Amino acid sequence: MKLSLRTAARIAWRETRSSMTKFLFVVLAVAAGVGALAGVRGFSESFRSTLTREARTVMAADLAARQFYVPNESQLARLRALEQENIEYTWITETVSMASAGSTPALSAVKVVDPAKYPFYGEIKLQPEMPLSQALTADSVAVGQDLLIRLNTHVGDKLRVGEREFKVAAAIVSEPDRMSASLNFGMRLMMTRTAFDATGLEGLGSRGSQRYLFKLDPGAPDVERVRREIRRALPNAVIADFRASHPIITDGLDQATTFLSLISLIALIVGAIGVAMAMHAHLQQKMDHIAVMKSLGATSGEIIRIYTLQTLMLGLMGGLAGVLVGRAVEQVFPLLITRYLSLGAVATGWHAEAAGQGILIGVLTTLLFTVPPLLAIRKVRPALILRRAMPEARQAWPARIAEMRGALAAGGIILIGIGAIAAWLSGSARVGRYFAGGLTGSLIALAIVAWALLRVLRAFLRGSPWRVPSLVRQGMANLYRQGNQAQAILVALGLGVMFTLTVYLVQDSLVGQIIETAPPGAPNVFLVGVTQAEVDPLKDLIAHSDGVAGRVELVPRVAARMTGINGYPPPPRFRYSGSVMWEDEKPDYVRLIEGSWWGRDALQPHAAPVVSVQLEMAHRLQIHVGDWIEMQSAGRDFQARVVAIHEWEQKRFMPTSSFVFNHPALADFPVSFDGGVRFAPQKVAQFQRLAFDKFPTVTVVNIADALEIVQQVIDQIALVIRFLSGFAIAAGAIILAASVAGTRFRRVREVVILKTIGATRRQVVRIFSVEFLTLGVVAGLMGAILATIFSDLLLKRLLNAKFEFDWRAAALAVVFTALLANVSGWIASVRILGQKPLEVLREE
Repeated sequence: MKLSLRTAARIAWRETRSSMTKFLFVVLAVAAGVGALAGVRGFSESFRSTLTREARTVMAADLAARQFYVPNESQLARLRALEQENIEYTWITETVSMASAGSTPALSAVKVVDPAKYPFYGEIKLQPEMPLSQALTADSVAVGQDLLIRLNTHVGDKLRVGEREFKVAAAIVSEPDRMSASLNFGMRLMMTRTAFDATGLEGLGSRGSQRYLFKLDPGAPDVERVRREIRRALPNAVIADFRASHPIITDGLDQATTFLSLISLIALIVGAIGVAMAMHAHLQQKMDHIAVMKSLGATSGEIIRIYTLQTLMLGLMGGLAGVLVGRAVEQVFPLLITRYLSLGAVATGWHAEAAGQGILIGVLTTLLFTVPPLLAIRKVRPALILRRAMPEARQAWPARIAEMRGALAAGGIILIGIGAIAAWLSGSARVGRYFAGGLTGSLIALAIVAWALLRVLRAFLRGSPWRVPSLVRQGMANLYRQGNQAQAILVALGLGVMFTLTVYLVQDSLVGQIIETAPPGAPNVFLVGVTQAEVDPLKDLIAHSDGVAGRVELVPRVAARMTGINGYPPPPRFRYSGSVMWEDEKPDYVRLIEGSWWGRDALQPHAAPVVSVQLEMAHRLQIHVGDWIEMQSAGRDFQARVVAIHEWEQKRFMPTSSFVFNHPALADFPVSFDGGVRFAPQKVAQFQRLAFDKFPTVTVVNIADALEIVQQVIDQIALVIRFLSGFAIAAGAIILAASVAGTRFRRVREVVILKTIGATRRQVVRIFSVEFLTLGVVAGLMGAILATIFSDLLLKRLLNAKFEFDWRAAALAVVFTALLANVSGWIASVRILGQKPLEVLREE
């Protein structure tokens, strides 16, 4: 008779129920991974639904359009014409500038609004509470709390921006369209258009983000028609409407969800490794049962069916528990990123799709990693099991090779399965391949390091020149107890440590390394928004300032947009809009790929315009030497012939552009200059104050100010990643507990034997503590070694930064992992100490 599925399920459930204490930790390990995954995807769904529900508030409008240059008069006329169709609009400018309250100036993110109209939806919250129109006047501004703290000033004090002083009328608590702004980070400063004009910041050639908000009043055309009208008026603008929220936000949300889902998948894989370990140990204990079933006529396929169903039950229980964990994770996420949320409370709730994905992926991952122990059931021979007393015959090489082929096939199934799951989560087969390959490489590296460290430990115990205390020796020797699976535990726990520590090391090193790896003499002070008339006076001021360590270099910048290539308009998604520059002689940091740089003839006042195109942009737009490109700046069209294709060297610390023209090509257009100079660090603040007094509209950025903003972003991202990677560490600790629970019978026998020969309870505690601490130390050391290697590769190969070993972080990781392993081990084995020797010996 064939074993029915129902009967197989009953047997599987009976075995699972009888071993529930042992499998409990396995279920928790799977729940940790599923919880992280379900929490990430559930929060993503909540956030997206909140964006959809409050899309108008997110944009403070029905529609929004952004571009990086001021529209010409004909475009403005088209916008004004919209008002006749019951469409209101307001203009917002976002830029950066220095602000000072008599001390060292600070870089601030300036937002210029019309308080009579802004915002169309939502509200600005100020402290003290007042209408925005009252706070923002021609003589007063509102600023963020961080800027008040930085400048050591208060509401009611005076603040200088550009060429004017303003009263600080209120502190900004929140603004509805914070996430939609071009400058989401940095210290905020809000003012009216009249006040902004008085600062002198909006001069010829100055740059900033120009954002237009539109509100559809009753009787206005439908959204799609208005969108088309805006596109005609602002052909190069990025347009969003409330139906699809904001594309930048939603695209960023999609990318973040994919990335964090893959991190959560790592935690789930650690849990799946635990299931595989537990199932392997369980099957080892069930060898007699399997042999008896085969003797009674059961086939390998029928027995595999029983234990496959048992695996599915464990995966399903872990998945269901993980959904509850994911609900908690979903509640924590808003707290991690509350700094950048201006929506109020994100409406979290139960998400069937996210929960279903988490459970399904949890079950699939669990099943994948239990393929090897399940396939091993085919090798169980009743005669070999039931005749254990007979000497085991050594297998011939063909049999060993056949077994190796089976193991490789099982590994291939796991690899393909993990790649498919990663591709499903990311929506990209390429990402799935990279994830599977990277994870496989990491697991192999961890397995090799774990094997090597255990071998070193064993060699140390055997040949140590020092006397090792007997309790320490006994505890370390327990790592080689039959069925202990120390190497698999180290791989699982070490994976979590490695990943978390790698994130910390890269985060901690990145900003500092950007400075340290700068070429000698690289600027540490950047100058932004210098007008043509200010170039020579500013250079003279710098030349006579204290602490100058190099010459100042200013790069011309002209706002322009591409209108054609060889007489044909470029594809819409390849249109270029930004700034271009000119150079006379070829700079040292430019490498020619094709063509040749222009000579002196091209610098004459009436020389024909020529241009060199950066390599990546040339590939993107299919531009070749000899082509003609058409551009528009300040409402005027011009064209130039492509004479060269170039690349910027990595050490370039000055502003660059994808298009470099000869000087005559851009001579008649509005221009501003950006650049930099190197000062002695202790003299930077003095120069900032002096430059602000002489040239208040020039933004002087200390590299430390810019890096502070970068650091805020990195810290916030790293916080979320560390939170999720912590689930991998938790899963590894749970697996350790599961392994201890799985070897409970052997540990009971060991405790009984030790007590019988005179060991006290305290001595037994010390032996087990040494075992758990050794596992933790080795796992932490292994994770620290590989994290250091991977951080070094990441910083050097991808970020061109120098890596310096952080021994404090590595030592802390080792200590934390050792303590975690000790706690986890004792949680699973504390009951063992209470066993009475006589009770166990009578059962023998």
